[in-house]
Amino acid sequence: MIYNKENFPKISSERNTAATVAIYMLFGLLCIAMLVLFVGIPLSLQLEYNSRLSNEEMIFNFIYFPLLFWGIWALYKNYLQQKQKKVILISVDQHGVHHYQYDGTVKSVLYKELGRSGESYVNDIDRKVGTKYSPAYIFGFKDGVKVPIHFSTAENGLSYVPKNKYQLIAHFLQGATLFCPHLKISPVVYTSNFINPKTFEFDKKAERIAIFIAFILVIIILVAVDLFLKYTKGFSILF
Repeated sequence: MIYNKENFPKISSERNTAATVAIYMLFGLLCIAMLVLFVGIPLSLQLEYNSRLSNEEMIFNFIYFPLLFWGIWALYKNYLQQKQKKVILISVDQHGVHHYQYDGTVKSVLYKELGRSGESYVNDIDRKVGTKYSPAYIFGFKDGVKVPIHFSTAENGLSYVPKNKYQLIAHFLQGATLFCPHLKISPVVYTSNFINPKTFEFDKKAERIAIFIAFILVIIILVAVDLFLKYTKGFSILF
């Protein structure tokens, strides 16, 4: 729906419980695996063949395990501190996008603070391509410096994943168009988030088509790799 400055509403995020629980479970399994690794490997090596612990092994255990559990406690305390900054709600209104944190702090990216890009071939509101180390995100410029504009947070045990992420992005872009018409928004921001630049509506069908095409491409690549191994190395992984 297209709004104007007078009736521009506030839209709040809706938590995607399933995605959040899945991330928490994976994070928990990773923590358990790491704990088993750091505890189990030294003990399994020392108790191999039911041998008695030597004096050197006793000294090692006396130093290693207290340090290990001190490190775990320190990580847990750090997690509790970081939890205070955990995002629990994201909203978009006529002023910009707002992140509400667990401790009551609200961090915002306001339309009036956004300025022109100081970089060649980079629009005033643009998109950074994701890598295997960091997800893609939208960014603007404040005083010539890039400002990330996030609509979800994926930080393992501190993740917040909204169901209506694309609707939030679309609403933000429409707000930027209304309240900062001098800013140029990259077409990639619209296409990568399946948003119609004329109506600011999220195209669910386009997203499904993109996911389907990506799935088919993955299957084709796997089959191609499998055929290559079959005819060059003489074995198959898939068949």
